[in-house]
Amino acid sequence: MVEPASKPAAVLLLFLLHSCLANHVFLSSQRAAQVLVRSRRANQLFEELKPGNLERECVEEICDHEEAREVFEQPVKTVRLHFVLISFIYHCKGTEMSRTRDNINTVRQCIDGQCIFGKGVNYEGDINITVSGRQCQYWSSSFPHPIIREFNASEPNSNLKENFCRNPDNRPEGPWCFTKDPTVQKEACSVPRCGEVFVPPTLAPEPVQTGDCLPNYGIDYVGDLDVTLGGHTCLQWSSPRVTALSKDKEFIPEVILQGNKCRNPDNDPEGPWCYVEVSGNVTVDFCDLHLCGKYYNVVDHLTAWLTDCVAECGLRPLFEKENKKDAKEEELLESYRGSRIVGGDKAEVASAPWQVMLYKRSPQELLCGASLISNQWILTAAHCILYPPWNKNFTKDDILVRLGKHSRTQFEQGVEKIVAIDDIIVHPKYNWKENLNRDIALLHLRRPVPFTNEIFPVCLPNRKVAQDLMSEGYKGRVTGWGNLKETWNPAARNLPSVLQQIHLPIVDQDTCRGSTSVRITDNMFCAGYKPEDTKRGDACEGDSGGPFVMKYPAENRWYQMGIVSWGEGCDRDGKYGFYTHVYRMSRWMRKVIDKAGGDED
Repeated sequence: MVEPASKPAAVLLLFLLHSCLANHVFLSSQRAAQVLVRSRRANQLFEELKPGNLERECVEEICDHEEAREVFEQPVKTVRLHFVLISFIYHCKGTEMSRTRDNINTVRQCIDGQCIFGKGVNYEGDINITVSGRQCQYWSSSFPHPIIREFNASEPNSNLKENFCRNPDNRPEGPWCFTKDPTVQKEACSVPRCGEVFVPPTLAPEPVQTGDCLPNYGIDYVGDLDVTLGGHTCLQWSSPRVTALSKDKEFIPEVILQGNKCRNPDNDPEGPWCYVEVSGNVTVDFCDLHLCGKYYNVVDHLTAWLTDCVAECGLRPLFEKENKKDAKEEELLESYRGSRIVGGDKAEVASAPWQVMLYKRSPQELLCGASLISNQWILTAAHCILYPPWNKNFTKDDILVRLGKHSRTQFEQGVEKIVAIDDIIVHPKYNWKENLNRDIALLHLRRPVPFTNEIFPVCLPNRKVAQDLMSEGYKGRVTGWGNLKETWNPAARNLPSVLQQIHLPIVDQDTCRGSTSVRITDNMFCAGYKPEDTKRGDACEGDSGGPFVMKYPAENRWYQMGIVSWGEGCDRDGKYGFYTHVYRMSRWMRKVIDKAGGDED
């Protein structure tokens, strides 16, 4: 309660507040009168006996509180309507225009959010292309840009729908969006302005590669380029270290290894390459030469490799070696015979002994999934290591590898092993700037890890396995600790307590390409359910880098066919998850592992 001596001061304060804020809180008398008084028009027969109509009461005429109540006949909704109406006075100039037919249509379009005045805070249309012709990113997706929680599309009343342009932060330039271009985070949109002629935006044409291109993967290249994509100078093909590394390789005799020039002696589909020295170590790097045509399917041209990398790979100690099947395995195998599978659920303990968790040292948190392919090599997605839009550029000292895990958060003493890494090799042609093409990386363990029931490698596919399994409709298994649903809410209920698995069908490449504006290459494939399918499911945030595996019935072994790479949201109709095609990356993996001296027994 205010003391008597302070009443004059309180009165003076109230007077000053009224003087300063009245213009911002209250409408002018003229505009208030327009809200409370309407121009009369002739009603249709018995019109006033009908339930209220929002268009008649508040668009064609200027409504008052009583007429707003007639629309809803509920006090709470009437209050909400008046809140919206006050907004429309500022957003849609509803009280400033005469009630002509054209103006009525304009106000109606503005009220519906289909055109804008001013900043366009009320815009709810479906334009999803920016002023430069870039397509917008989905508000609920983290690819290619992380969308801060301030723009939470998962809230029930959010108008951040799909990938449509919006102005959630009241920007002066009007509606905008995050773009699908990894190099451009945000950009303004061109949306309809009320009462003005509007020309819908169009997507910018894809850049056309200029200059000569190399046919046949550059096998016939005899140019003088001797610097690689990484900026390294090629080593002499005749040098002792290069000779030692290449002595057992099946090089094409017709390819002349001249000096230190880029060449393609092994018919690598990535084109000419050479050996380079990086930090005292000799490794392989590719050269910046343009290959002709599309990204060819080279399955028929590659020879078998890594099938015998680990003699018993893909044979799980607690299942195949015990002549047992896991609970969902038969449903997976049925897909090869034309049947359907079920949705995702908890994986059985040790049913994915190759599953790896990449873990950040500081702050300590799950970074990505990965897979064990030998006693000292880990396979994962390159974007888990290097992705500037997410401020990712990790070194070997930033990451730990956790093997044998089932629980997401608990340390599983006696089962789990935590191992450091001493090298990270990202594919030199990994393209984060456009489409995550060649999204693959290899991690080398500091010490070889012993195999156990819970720690065991998966096989990598050879030519025959790839030909037999990579077919439309065949299902693969994805495992991971990622989100259980598409959400910004980090609550524990949205994260699994243990490893999850789901079976997803491979989708034909034309459907994959038609589902997105991102350029799809043959180094990728997509999987998931179509809108008309009764089954649902998808990989989600946190599953990246993990394995897409299939069981090869002829050998009773598990092969890793893909790496979880990217998607536009999680489990969306008409959208699919995209995976790195492991077999197409096998030549590069072979070069990396051979350079390191193979596996230690």
